[in-house]
Amino acid sequence: MSMASRWLDRLRSWLSIYDVDEATAAQFRVQQIRAIQRLTPQTVGANTFNAVIVCSTAANAGLNWALACWMLVLLILMGVTTRSWLHAKRGRAPRRASARVIRKATHQAAILAAVWTIPPFLLFTRDHVDAALVTTTISAGMLCAGGFALMTVPQAATAYVAVLTAGFIVALFNDGIGRNIDLLLLLLVYAAIVVGSVVASSRSFGARLMAEAEADRQKQLVGLLLNDFEEHSSDWLWETNRDGCLVHASARLAQTLGVTPDALQHRRFADLLRFNGHHPGEVETDSLNILCGHLSQPIPFRDVPVAVPAGDAWRWWALTAKPLFDDQKVHVGWRGVGSDITEIRRASLELQNLANVDSLTGLANRHQFGRELKRIATTGGDPAPHCALLFLDLDEFKHVNDSLGHVVGDRLLQIVAQRLSGRLRKDDLLARLGGDEFAVIAWGIRTKESASALARTLLDALREPCEIDGVNVPIASSIGIALAPSDSADPDTLLKHADQALYAAKAAGRRTWHFFAPDMDEQARNRLAMVNDLRLAIREEQFHLHFQPQVRLSDRSVVAFEALLRWQHPSRGNVPPGEFIAFAEETGLILPIGRWVLRHACHVAATWPTPARIAVNISAIQFSRGDLVADVRHALADSNLAPDRLELEITESLLVDDRSTAKATLTELRALGVRVALDDFGTGYSSLAYLRSFPLTKLKIDRSFVIRMREDDATHAIVQAIIALAKALQLETIAEGVEEAADDTVLAQAGCLHGQGYLYARPMPADQVTALLRPAGERSRVEAISAQ
Repeated sequence: MSMASRWLDRLRSWLSIYDVDEATAAQFRVQQIRAIQRLTPQTVGANTFNAVIVCSTAANAGLNWALACWMLVLLILMGVTTRSWLHAKRGRAPRRASARVIRKATHQAAILAAVWTIPPFLLFTRDHVDAALVTTTISAGMLCAGGFALMTVPQAATAYVAVLTAGFIVALFNDGIGRNIDLLLLLLVYAAIVVGSVVASSRSFGARLMAEAEADRQKQLVGLLLNDFEEHSSDWLWETNRDGCLVHASARLAQTLGVTPDALQHRRFADLLRFNGHHPGEVETDSLNILCGHLSQPIPFRDVPVAVPAGDAWRWWALTAKPLFDDQKVHVGWRGVGSDITEIRRASLELQNLANVDSLTGLANRHQFGRELKRIATTGGDPAPHCALLFLDLDEFKHVNDSLGHVVGDRLLQIVAQRLSGRLRKDDLLARLGGDEFAVIAWGIRTKESASALARTLLDALREPCEIDGVNVPIASSIGIALAPSDSADPDTLLKHADQALYAAKAAGRRTWHFFAPDMDEQARNRLAMVNDLRLAIREEQFHLHFQPQVRLSDRSVVAFEALLRWQHPSRGNVPPGEFIAFAEETGLILPIGRWVLRHACHVAATWPTPARIAVNISAIQFSRGDLVADVRHALADSNLAPDRLELEITESLLVDDRSTAKATLTELRALGVRVALDDFGTGYSSLAYLRSFPLTKLKIDRSFVIRMREDDATHAIVQAIIALAKALQLETIAEGVEEAADDTVLAQAGCLHGQGYLYARPMPADQVTALLRPAGERSRVEAISAQ
């Protein structure tokens, strides 16, 4: 590359005022030329005026013909320039221009500058002060004015300044450079300043063009995005003026409202949301009032829900907007976006419904019940509202689930919910708290009489059995009642009191109701203390066993011992089983206690010198919730006790509550070789059917029959019938509670095989059992207690 080419490239780079692609540069060139053309009237006027001054000043120089030709050429150039300006003004301005336009402008500027070099060449001389002054002044003015007029095209401005400067330098040399050296230096400085200023200004102009182009590009991009947003999104845009009328309504908004976009123009936005003959509810009315409140003050808002009538239904919109302000910070309207949230709101309401409604019965669930009950906890000194809290659960519901299946149990709960709902007032709340537990909040009830009437109504609703799949399922309930605020104004405390009253109702015989009483708190604390003490007793092994002999009536020989649980409490002393067994069964602690009794009894029996049997009482809880067969296996294996020496005593209710499970468990136990005795026979159902179907080995006659049989012939007959029934079924018999010798005689004559009671011996510790038993190989005998 030659030196000239390198300098030319540097010059082009220096004169470049933007760095963009050709398409954008073509648009910029149009802006450059327009900026020059806007000054055309001023340029033509200035050139003409200066030409007249030059001609007037040089009228006496004798160059009229030369100046006339110059003037003619200049006027021709001005005419062409004016004609181009008028053509551009009248015609449609081009959007793009090629690089040729810049070159053409540069050539025209150079030609004009060349024309203006003629006056200095003809007129400048220091010998003629007026001509020199006018020529110098006009040339300097034309140099600066022309350069800045052509500033938007630095190539044209530079060419113009360069040609005009070169022409004036020639004039200085022509007059004698020696005496014009001062003017030459000033001319070069002025030309450099003008060129530098022109280039700096042109670069600022180029930077503005690039900034405007970028802003326009961003605007177009935003417009494209907004159009795409409106075409492909379910949301829509809206804009209002200061009067609240729509100035922009998207097609999506019009489609949502079912009208054309033109129909929305200049309509008040709030009027579109009016109910227009529809009948809104409280929620719909509140939503519109909230929106109007937001629109009344120029503060941005977001996702404000509002109900909009759509045919016979309601649609829900979420509106987001920000206020618009003019240059004086005056609020002039709103611009925002809206979206249809009908489905979202419907789903939210469904979720809310699921969170507050029991899915099985359709009643309020525990969450909604708790929220409603909190109304009694008033604040600010307001009086607590009166209400009755009724806590219900179904009696024997577990038996329904176990015997008929959970499907029938669920259907039963649904029927119960329907019956109870039909007996309540409109403002009362019925809730299912879980399982078979229901609760009623009856507002306005102040007296026990009113609460009792409601409880009686609810129990009457459950008096008739439910027919499910052709099966009559009996139902009944117990009810605990607490009154607010007399019993408590705290929701949790009131619920606890109602639960305590329910416990009392169940203890009173079920199928009834019971009110909370202050002493129930003490009873509840005692129950809790008893349960805690039981847990501690299990950990610290505070239990021990006593053993009561069971004898053969024919020869008074000891054949077995019944293991009886004893609890030696550190502070209470000896706690009778009747005071803690019920709590142990209620809390499930009977399971670890029962396993301990079974294991310990087998270990003790294994140490006896004679093969006497050990009888262990089994709770119904161990049958239903424990793994009794596994517990028995482990106890026998750990103690090496022969299975036929272990006898398990069960109650009649256990066989009735769950016949299939009980029969399977007893069959497995009998397969192990363990004996099974039916305890307290005659006090329960006494059904011949289960005596025949269950694998039993012994019937145990309840002590209540033994005590009364000497004085009551009917009882005596019952005892004889029991013994005869056992013989027929090949079952052994044992009578408990034998305290008189006459009882022993009567039982033996009736054919009873075994007896147990104070007549033979009281329960005794394990060490006394060994002393009682005689050496192995001999039948042990127990003489009757002579004190009686």
